[in-house]
Amino acid sequence: MTEAALPGRSRWLLRVAAWILAGAVVFVAARRIDFAALGSAMRGAAWGWVALAAALDVVGSTVARVRRWQALLEPIPHRQRATFLDLARLSYASGAVNNLLPARAGEAVRVVELTRRRGYPAGALIASQLAEKGIEAISLGLLCGFAALLPGARWPPLGVAGGAAAAAAMVLAVLPRSAPGPAGRFLQALRAVHAERSWIPGLLWSLLADVIDLLLVGLCLRALGIDVHPAVWAMVLLSINLALLLPTTPGNLGILEAGAVVALTAAGVAAEPALAFALVYHAVHLIPSTALGVISISLPAR
Repeated sequence: MTEAALPGRSRWLLRVAAWILAGAVVFVAARRIDFAALGSAMRGAAWGWVALAAALDVVGSTVARVRRWQALLEPIPHRQRATFLDLARLSYASGAVNNLLPARAGEAVRVVELTRRRGYPAGALIASQLAEKGIEAISLGLLCGFAALLPGARWPPLGVAGGAAAAAAMVLAVLPRSAPGPAGRFLQALRAVHAERSWIPGLLWSLLADVIDLLLVGLCLRALGIDVHPAVWAMVLLSINLALLLPTTPGNLGILEAGAVVALTAAGVAAEPALAFALVYHAVHLIPSTALGVISISLPAR
């Protein structure tokens, strides 16, 4: 369920919880982090690896995520089909709005723009966003399951996530393509995604996006000189995504760092390099995408 689907009071409580968590991270960091050691870790970073990670995110992640979105939009009726470039521009624009404003306001931007300019029904677009969240969860779980099978992996949560995701994928695979039910556009859109099996290419593109994100974790860890088992990379990614279930500070500031630091310190990494990694990894995602998103917003839509 997206935040917009929650009652107003629940959304307000969740936002307060997110801000409290972010404030707690800052408070703990201020009291327990050795800022001299943190500065030393940042100064010693190999920024070439960081630049490579940023380029991989801008190119590889963009292609994978936009193709996933394109696959889920395929069965939805429309006046004019959105092209890959349309969706890439809109993806960056909505991402910039999410990074600059609270409450994931960029999700609404996606719906409004595609409804107004391409004639997609709003209810079906919201349903596709819900399907996208489910596919993201399944693909991340499958990736964690694969990581749990690596020699030397000793992280039970990865196996649990993998098992749950595999079960969910099997349920989707065996469900009948058509089923009776209410005729509302929202449910019609969800049934169309399943009936047309558009979730299958969506899941494959989502797996590619998660593999790229796992590589970003590895590149940023290498940049900071942190040597951990690749299963820990997956655990970091899982921990970050679990933290991001809390809606949300602008740009997920503090929330993402909390998830990364928890996973790395549990793996035996000292707090200062763990926080340095979190800051670098977050910057790789945040700075280029926000800059490109602002440029996308300023460009006239066709």
